[in-house]
Amino acid sequence: MSIPDLMELSGSNTQKLTSRITAAGLIIIGLVMIASMIYGKFFIGVAILVIPGILFLLAGSPIRVFSFIVGLQIILTVTQLSATQLYLGFINLRVDDLLTIWFLWLWLISLPDRSMRGIKAGPQGYLISIFVFLIVIAAFRGYSAGNTPAFIGIHIKTFGAYFLYFPLLWVLSDDKARELAWRVLLTSATIGGFIFVIKGVFGSGEGVYYRDETGLRIGTRQPNAFGVVLLLFTGKLWKSWKTRPPIILILPAMLFMGTALILSQTRGLWGGVLLALASAWILNLFRKRDNIPLGKRMIVSLTVLAGFVILIVFSISAMGILSAADIAQRTGNESGNYLTDVSVLSRLISWGAVIERISGSYMLMGRGFGSTITYFKPEIGEVRTLFSVDSSYFQTALAMGITGVVVLLSIFLNAVIRAAKLFFRTADSKRAGTALGIFCALIMLLFASGFASVLTNYRYTIIWMYLLALLQVEINREKVESA
Repeated sequence: MSIPDLMELSGSNTQKLTSRITAAGLIIIGLVMIASMIYGKFFIGVAILVIPGILFLLAGSPIRVFSFIVGLQIILTVTQLSATQLYLGFINLRVDDLLTIWFLWLWLISLPDRSMRGIKAGPQGYLISIFVFLIVIAAFRGYSAGNTPAFIGIHIKTFGAYFLYFPLLWVLSDDKARELAWRVLLTSATIGGFIFVIKGVFGSGEGVYYRDETGLRIGTRQPNAFGVVLLLFTGKLWKSWKTRPPIILILPAMLFMGTALILSQTRGLWGGVLLALASAWILNLFRKRDNIPLGKRMIVSLTVLAGFVILIVFSISAMGILSAADIAQRTGNESGNYLTDVSVLSRLISWGAVIERISGSYMLMGRGFGSTITYFKPEIGEVRTLFSVDSSYFQTALAMGITGVVVLLSIFLNAVIRAAKLFFRTADSKRAGTALGIFCALIMLLFASGFASVLTNYRYTIIWMYLLALLQVEINREKVESA
């Protein structure tokens, strides 16, 4: 007798029992909510009901766990995420860190079933494996040198998340999971951008402050994730416009994310986005599969880009958040000369301190995680000792030496080249759009990381690995379909 037959005989699958279970569940929910309201603990009551429900939904689904992680990271700031922390030795774990560990665990317990069979990791897999090996060495060297454990722990979390490339490759190989992941990223970035706009309109909230020369600025790291999602979305729309979502959804998404980039007033990010779009425009001129005249491509793409930028600037000005003059002023600098600009000077001094710290025997492998530099910060007029450096390349050099920098650059430059090759080669417009979007996002990250620790110190490492895993999945699919 089959299992369904046994369930039917036992009454466990009857409509009557299902109704009773539903009724019992509603009664329990009602009692919890009534009790919480009577005792003035409404939010505690909601937590009692919501948290187990969320955990139940996430428990055995890697893609749901991943989606929840990126949703939390993009929408919430690091301060909000840090409101609840668990200390595991010298490593502090936020809720997104705990979920990341669970995501990794779900992948590990799937390996005995050979779930990775037939999924090629590609050159990125080998390069990331080398980088992870260097991470282990850097952690050991930092610990042996007596560096501050908390600093070591922060770097283990952000650098170590490069290993997530492998479980992401496993998850994204499923068509439904890949589509769900993209929808969650786009939705989260849109919601995050909307929150940025609200902060700008009211001129208050976490990270909001005013500069004398350029007005309101929102100084959080979320715009780096917004920029990646916006560029990936732009690439998808550019090459697969016929299968686009409704315009009523496209415009708000792009406007909120674009506005957030402007309100961040981050010049490295602005420069990265412009370089990415310019590179994509040039790349698109050499794609021969679209059968669109070169002149038409140039005119249409430039017109759309210019119109989009004008629309964002006009919207920000119309809402009274920033004027066009404020935005233009931020593209310059306070002193009128980049060589004497205080933020540029601070970076140059810190980079010089890094070079001094790794000179000699430390040049090849660095000083390990948690290492610090001491230098004069002209913007505050004080000498400070810090473990973070405003550049992923110099941060990596401090921890892992020139070897680490070369491997880090190899990971992303190799991915840029492979994304461009896939864009040229594929006849699938959707895949071409994805390849173009990934190409743009990686260009932006590489540029922005020259002036901030985007690739190394930020919590968004899992999103950067999502880009690399998505690219490899699309390359694998292209090879299978063209065989």
